[in-house]
Amino acid sequence: MLLNGKSFIFLPNPDTSSSTFIKNVLKDKGATIILNVEDCCQSNANNVTVLVDDSFVDSNMNLIQRDIFQREANSNDINNLFNKIEELKIQCVKVSCVTKWVQNENFTIENSELVNLTPPIITISDDTNNGQSSSEADTEIPTDVEDNGDDGDEKNVVGEFSQQPIGNALQLDSGTKLLVNDKPKYKNNELVIEALKRLTKKYEIKGERFRARGYRLAKQSVENCDFDISSGAEAHTKLRNIGPSIARKIQVILDTGALPGLNDSMGLEDKLNYFKNCYGVGPEIAKRWNLLSYESFCIASKKDPDDFISDWSVLFGWSYYDDWLHKMSRNECLAHLDVVQNALNEIDPDCLVELQGSYNRGYSKCGDIDLLFFKPFCDDTAELAGIMESLCIKLYKDGYIHCFLQLTPSLESLFAEKIIERFQTAKINGYKKRKKWYSSEIIKKFFMGVKLSSKKLGELKEVDTDEGTFLIEEEEETKLKPIDQYMSLNSKDENYCRRLDFFCCKWDELGAGRIHYTGSKEYNRWIRILAAQKGFKLTQHGLFRDSVLLESFNEYKIFELLDLKYVEPKDRNDIEWEKKVVK
Repeated sequence: MLLNGKSFIFLPNPDTSSSTFIKNVLKDKGATIILNVEDCCQSNANNVTVLVDDSFVDSNMNLIQRDIFQREANSNDINNLFNKIEELKIQCVKVSCVTKWVQNENFTIENSELVNLTPPIITISDDTNNGQSSSEADTEIPTDVEDNGDDGDEKNVVGEFSQQPIGNALQLDSGTKLLVNDKPKYKNNELVIEALKRLTKKYEIKGERFRARGYRLAKQSVENCDFDISSGAEAHTKLRNIGPSIARKIQVILDTGALPGLNDSMGLEDKLNYFKNCYGVGPEIAKRWNLLSYESFCIASKKDPDDFISDWSVLFGWSYYDDWLHKMSRNECLAHLDVVQNALNEIDPDCLVELQGSYNRGYSKCGDIDLLFFKPFCDDTAELAGIMESLCIKLYKDGYIHCFLQLTPSLESLFAEKIIERFQTAKINGYKKRKKWYSSEIIKKFFMGVKLSSKKLGELKEVDTDEGTFLIEEEEETKLKPIDQYMSLNSKDENYCRRLDFFCCKWDELGAGRIHYTGSKEYNRWIRILAAQKGFKLTQHGLFRDSVLLESFNEYKIFELLDLKYVEPKDRNDIEWEKKVVK
């Protein structure tokens, strides 16, 4: 095998999600993984290679961010470790070299690929996020997990950079901006905003949400800045969420009009983005497919059919790829709500449903539709789940729901044939080994693809446009490649299939549920951290102190107990919440 007799150790942290994936690749090629530095230094140096996280290596192959590196390595004396490695002449390369070895089926290390462990740190570099990496869900509704650590300042960013000009070569920011914006445009700020936007997107694609978050917050700070930034130091001193590392990058941009390597990995990001834009394909699967040189879903389905068999919803993400990337108007969101409400009234007229998510926050265009179900004085989520399941069955039979993305046994009896048809169209064998397609007897979240009737769609054209309060400009959309088109169920007119999610909450938890399902993720994170700092715990189930529930029904009361002014949903997209809420 390619790496028989070879041993590898990961530095600084062998236990990150990305390291775990690479370790499995190396093992498949016959390599041995050394778990601690002592074993590395005692082994035959000729057969050992140190793999250094790319985020700690600059474009000159020098190690950077040593303080963070030492903390990640859990070492009290990192210099002693480096000295031992150099004394034994153990070669150190970046983790990304593994991709080259696997793709070329050739284990070689060039001198230009060797990492220098000891040079001084004089560099404009990306930081690290302390080894944390996770993917974001396909729905914008955040999961109910506690957030620890991050205080809202920059989080560290990884990447190898090479000199590329930005400035005129870059398009204007196509991200989010306030709909009404009377602020003058500042030349320096626009350049910085564009660079930060690109860095944000880079790490969103890679699934490194903490790093992406740091750049996103910095970008928003510059967007809200009411003066033209003259230096990185000024940005660091006067603006929130601009830490020393980002300030140094800003200085480089202002001095040279370029940030080293900003476009360096755009080709890789485009490949990852193509896969990651598919419903059900997370960053780790996208990285693995890219590492294995898959260029399309067609190739991935032939080489790794188990990825599709284990999560069949990917087939529908592939089939509706173009449609689900096309954003919809606020009016269309309301039209979908109307369809659901009318059907719900036939099933249980006492049950209520509300739009949440980006619509509730005033977005001019939405990527999907989030609906929250609740029933006066009903705290039985199993009952609500039954109502939603019955509603799904009716809407499917009515032709409104075109596909389900997770199932109960009852939904499986309706939809299993469609899943099998997709496997057959994709020419994926082996799906028969699955005994069932449903995930649970009872589910309390339903994800699906839906379409309005032609009549309903026509009525939208006669309604005045609701532009919301927060402008979302269209970005260039990724399209399904020709080789993958044979699976396409995308609309040939403008009646796109849309992503629709059902959630539910107890009546007694309605206030906390509304906060949670309205979002944004950044806002929820901020208010939960703030609550924790004041001795509380805030979740989608309520506000607690010492495990005692203080409030869950009244959203306004939750804010009052936190000694905050109420923040309207439309203001939860911003980052200057402190200015709006502190009494």
